[in-house]
Amino acid sequence: MALLPAPPVSAAPPLGRRADGAKRAAYWVAGALILIQALVAAVNLSPIGDRYTVKSLFDVNGEANVVAWLSSAALLLTAAGAGLAAAADRAQGAPRRLWVGWALVAALFTLLSLDEAARLHELAGEKAHHLIDLEALPSLYTWVLVAAPVGVAAALLLDRWIRRVIGLRTPTGRLTLAAIILWLGVPALEALDPSLGGPLVLSVIEESLEAVGEALMLAGVLVYLGTPGRFTALAARGAGSEPSER
Repeated sequence: MALLPAPPVSAAPPLGRRADGAKRAAYWVAGALILIQALVAAVNLSPIGDRYTVKSLFDVNGEANVVAWLSSAALLLTAAGAGLAAAADRAQGAPRRLWVGWALVAALFTLLSLDEAARLHELAGEKAHHLIDLEALPSLYTWVLVAAPVGVAAALLLDRWIRRVIGLRTPTGRLTLAAIILWLGVPALEALDPSLGGPLVLSVIEESLEAVGEALMLAGVLVYLGTPGRFTALAARGAGSEPSER
């Protein structure tokens, strides 16, 4: 009796195909966040933006609303992704400057997420206003003098690390650089805002730059995490730490 041939075993998708799939997923996430921000900007600039319910939920200058929650969530997801990248790279025996850099990125974006939710920079601005006593500058914007230099320094250090360790030829490097460029425009607009009387259009542009930068940074981290084999060593270490069954 002739033996029937065994059914073919389905092969795993090639590494290149899996990497492309990870990139597409990351870009879809970024595109969705950017689309949401575009809708938020349109609502703020339209007549319905003055309605009480709409303004309470989607005001770009508001606190503890949907817009602030989305920004805080995107920053926290970026922090979590950077933390995973640090753990995976360390498990693979990557150079110290690589996984330590990702760990610092995770700490930075955790702080930024907390700041977005609790408005720590505005609180710092109000406290500094009493010390600096600049009557020409509203207390709400004094944070530019206090927190902006720290933020710019952090952005430049992140840029330096990306260039030297990750590389600008990688998708992660290019996405991160684009995010940094957008973020560097935020303090300048914040400083210009009070001198122009706080126009709504300027606030919408400033918040849009910030939100698009967050989306691009998150996409960069997701692309990095989606590299085939990124979690192989970490998964092997986790499996090896489990007690063997008898």
